[in-house]
Amino acid sequence: MESVLQQPFEAKYRIYWSETDAAGIAHFSSILRIIERAEEDLYRSKGLPKIHSMLPRIEVHARFRSPLRWGDEILVRLELDEARSRGLRYRFEIINLTTGSNAAEGYIVLACVEQEGGSIRAVQCPKELIDVWNSTKEPSYRESVREEG
Repeated sequence: MESVLQQPFEAKYRIYWSETDAAGIAHFSSILRIIERAEEDLYRSKGLPKIHSMLPRIEVHARFRSPLRWGDEILVRLELDEARSRGLRYRFEIINLTTGSNAAEGYIVLACVEQEGGSIRAVQCPKELIDVWNSTKEPSYRESVREEG
């Protein structure tokens, strides 16, 4: 993984053989793992390597525009879309640097939760988490991020 300038957060990866199907095309589940790898790299780059442990995904939308093949170099771009008090939504984009095409785009919604007595309940997102995601937006947007209960 190679970190690039932020706003939005960007990371470069390569598609490995183990991430492809019999046709040599990256399987959709591999693409979602790559997006989560970029998310984890974002947290690590900000000094919060374990913050994602209680952030379940509650919604995922992906549109696959062109195939990623074994050996392709890709750029994953993550950017805050909306922050709320108990969760957030971020957009992702994957650019195939080998072909120059837009390979995938979409969003992921995550919730901030904690375990309590064997169950999980929504809680206020840590300020550190919101700060990390705010760093992926332009300053004018940061001032207008909504906080809802």
